[in-house]
Parts: sequence; structure tokens; C-alpha cells
Amino acid sequence: MTARIDANINKETVSFICTQISVSTAFLAQKTGLAEDKVGSWLDVSSDAYPTLNQAKTIAKVLKVPFAGLYMHKGNLPIKQLPSLRNLRRLPEPLSDDSSLNLAVVELIRYHDFLTSTESELEVTAPPLALPSIPDTASKAEYAGHIRTFFGLELNDQFRLQSARQFYLYVRQQIERKGVFVHCFTGVDVEVARGISIFNESAPIIGINDKDRYPAKTFSIIHELVHILKKQSTLCNEMFASFSSQDEEVFCNAVAGEVLVPEASLNTVLTTQNITSISLDTIEAIAKRYNVSKEVITRRLYDTSRISKDEYDTYTNEIRQNFLQEEEAKKIARQEGRGNQGFTNMSQYAVDKTSPAICKVLLIGYSNGYFSKQEVSGLLGIKEKNISKFLTEVAKW
Repeated sequence: MTARIDANINKETVSFICTQISVSTAFLAQKTGLAEDKVGSWLDVSSDAYPTLNQAKTIAKVLKVPFAGLYMHKGNLPIKQLPSLRNLRRLPEPLSDDSSLNLAVVELIRYHDFLTSTESELEVTAPPLALPSIPDTASKAEYAGHIRTFFGLELNDQFRLQSARQFYLYVRQQIERKGVFVHCFTGVDVEVARGISIFNESAPIIGINDKDRYPAKTFSIIHELVHILKKQSTLCNEMFASFSSQDEEVFCNAVAGEVLVPEASLNTVLTTQNITSISLDTIEAIAKRYNVSKEVITRRLYDTSRISKDEYDTYTNEIRQNFLQEEEAKKIARQEGRGNQGFTNMSQYAVDKTSPAICKVLLIGYSNGYFSKQEVSGLLGIKEKNISKFLTEVAKW
């Protein structure tokens, strides 16, 4: 029998990390699959209980800190307090534990800090922060027009791009070129949070849920950008379909809808294609034209008085039911050994979730020998065998 090897972690440090970023013992227990009282004893400095090496490594992974950090003095760890964020989410019932969301916020800040320090060390010139000055009195359409013009979101480009993924990458890159950091957060259900905005005067951050579909990610970027332009730091989960949420969300949703599907352009498409009656097939065709979701097109048709409230409710319900049926069919196919078995293009996944600015410094750093393939692999969370494909795609930008 192999002797048990305890990890003599610094309990005060682990407890400090959990307190600083608001991660509960219950959450740690859930993620490690162990009893809450056992995990609690590992954080209790008066207890002589310690985790095994593997258990300690799991804790470090859950907390998204280096394993060695669990042994360090708390004063030597660069653990920052959570920023103050307004909770604009609408949930069926209050959540008892936001640990996963708090970790997502910390993750965004850490990746941004990594970008800043790496750009400095590699002497890479970052784009200066530039945000448009939009009057508070601007209408939703005027606000959207300012965003499209300032960030260079061209309709010709939008129509030219061949997929919703390409449009998502295009929008993300256009926003980052003005100095706004855009990165996906992980480990959070989309119902809990779809978007995060963290505003400060020098380095605003937009976080989007990596689990979301491409059209939803694109919408979230613009939605959170409006919060940034209004100098707001927020947590959001309800996009494009809200009639009763807080005023800020209604405004951000309306502006995002107008940015992605301008009313004048939509009218032109409907007129030139002689579309006089609306169906789900029509909605799907228009959505593909704009590389946005069917939900966004349905909402835009309602906002521009092309369909009634009853029609809007009917279409959105059908779209939702069709989506759920498709997801269930995929799940059954995987269980029966059909379909893609859940395999993912990991190099593409890394590109999709990682800030373009970080992708750039990783390419530069690896090419110049500053980063090893192993280090790039660790930063992206993918296997080394996928790094070459990742770097090849980034080099095309």
C-alpha cells in the first residue's frame, strides 16, 4: 500500500485567497467532490488536517492559482480584491453562492494583468485607450451610430464574413483595437452570467461567457461595451429579449440590436428582397445575412414594428423550443456513439476564448523564444499538440 503524502499547504494563505475573492467552502467541496467539513478543516489553521498532494492540486486548479502559491505567505501573493460590480442580472431565484462568478472576474483581471506585464517585457506597443464621447442625450440609434463609426464596424464587412464565428472574431478585434480588453471567462453557466464589464479610466475590461454561442457572444460584447462607455461595471445575463429588466439593460440591449442590425439596413433588406410576410424561415435567412442570432432578428422586427408583440412571443418561443430539441438530439447522439462525440477543435477554442492582444503577445513571445510551447499550453489551457495550429491561425491576423 502506498503511503499517504500530505500537502503541508499554508492554511492561512488558502483561507486568505478564499476570503479575498469570495469563494465558499461549499463551492470548494463541490468542485473537489469531498465533504464540506473535510475541506473546511484544510482551511482551519487550528486543525492538523491537510489534503493530499492531488487534493491540494485540485484546490489550486479550482482557485485558478499556481500550486506553489498554496505554500507561500499570503503577503507574497498578488491576490486582488474583487472590484465593485453592479448586479444587473435577472435570475429565476437568488443564487446562494456566486463563487464561480467571482472566480471568473478574478480570471479576467489576471489575464489582463498578464497582458500588461508581457507587453512591457516584450516591448510591444499596446493600442492606446480611445473611447468615443457620446452625449447622454443621444438616442439609441445615435448611440449605435457612434459605436459603429468609432470602432469601424462596417456593414460591408459584416455581410462579407462567411459565418457567425468570423463576425464574432471581427467585432472582438475591432473593439480591442481601441484599447478595450475583451476576453472570455470560464466555469460559469450562461444563465448565471453572459457578460461582465469592468470599467476603469485606463484599462476597461469586457468579459464574455465562453460557453455561449457565437451570435450571443457578439451581442454580449456590444452590450458590455455600452456599459463601458457609460463608465459602468456590471454583471449581466439577460440579453436582447427583455421587456421588464432594469433601464440600463433595456438601453444596452436596444443599442446593441441597432449596432448589429441597423434599422435602415434592415428596411433595405426587407424591401430589396420583397419580404412582406414574416416566418421563421425568413427570420433565419435574415439572421444568416447579418451573422447574428434569430432572437436578435426577431427582436429587431418587433422594435421596428414589423411584427406584433404576440408574433414576437410566438417566434421567440418556437426558436427556444427548436434550440432545446436540437441540443437534446445532440446529447442523445453522443450517448449512442453518434455525432462528433463531443470532440472540440482545441486550437480554435483557444483562439475564440482568448483576447486578440494576448494571442498576439503569445505569438511574438513564442517566436522570440520568450515562451516555450509548454508555457503557451499552460496559459491557454490546451495540450501542447494544439499549439502549432493555434499560432498558425493567430499569425494570419
